[in-house]
Amino acid sequence: MSEESPSSTLLRLVQGSWVTQALHVAATLGIADELRDGPATSDRLAAATGAHPDALHRLLRYLVSLGVLTGDDDGFRLTPVGELLRTDAPGSERERAIAYGTWNYEAFAGLLHTIRTGEAAFHHVFGMSPYGYLAQHPEKARFFDRQMARNEALFAKVPDVYDFSGTRKVVDVAGGNGALLSAILAAAPHARGVLFDAHHVVEAARDRLRERGVLDRCELAGGNFLESVPAGGDVYILSRVLHNWPDEDCRTLLSNCRTAMATGGRLLIFEHLLPDEDPGAQAVALDINMMALFNGRERTGAELGVLLADTGFELLDRHALHNDTTMLTARSH
Repeated sequence: MSEESPSSTLLRLVQGSWVTQALHVAATLGIADELRDGPATSDRLAAATGAHPDALHRLLRYLVSLGVLTGDDDGFRLTPVGELLRTDAPGSERERAIAYGTWNYEAFAGLLHTIRTGEAAFHHVFGMSPYGYLAQHPEKARFFDRQMARNEALFAKVPDVYDFSGTRKVVDVAGGNGALLSAILAAAPHARGVLFDAHHVVEAARDRLRERGVLDRCELAGGNFLESVPAGGDVYILSRVLHNWPDEDCRTLLSNCRTAMATGGRLLIFEHLLPDEDPGAQAVALDINMMALFNGRERTGAELGVLLADTGFELLDRHALHNDTTMLTARSH
């Protein structure tokens, strides 16, 4: 196979938006779910999904070229990559493919504004923050929560790398749908929890906590963590929160956590760490996404250590988890 020329490489890169939208459409239509039990022709898939037969056939042909499907007019099949677009697949990426093709995609149209001004592209495009947008669009907020819930494989491992046996009260700050807190409380039946997030978020989490059998040990608290966080916990959780915010706001949030806990309390932080080397790491791409959407950033372990030291914490250790996520443990002093 001949090596790709520079011009071909650049052409493939600038066509990335085509790939994003093709995967978005396939995920939205549920193509992978229709192929769950075996191959199907484009006509059959069009009838099942309500799509235009010729247009869908051409999309399927493109998905073959991308390695998402195999096959031809006699029938299309899922590749291992395509299997991840199934709703019921382990580690399903269907929710992500849909989200990346909608408001996330639209926000990136403002990336030039971000690079020129340092301001979030999302706010430039939509006139509000992602949090305000989701508060005004409940269905998209529920969709976002489902997308976040795909990290349950990560959450299930947390009790394996941190000993909660002596923990009395866990406060999950910006805990979303409560999936992580549920996993911790299930592994620590003696502990109680506080799920703290915006009012509409924690109320939406009530059913999930009930389904997990931990609602009776969990307090739902609504508020703004840049103002204060619930006091009295001996373990505080910040799961993929700091990367949404610039340094100044991170210092405010961390200081609020320090104020709320006693000396010697623990803070568990979950983030995609920027590597000191390896420019191809996933966190480098996520850093651009955080900048465009939230005016946030991914950070190195050293950068997080500085933020912690500035706000009354000592960084103790770190553990690599599922999906390039790292858990950092800090102690208040």
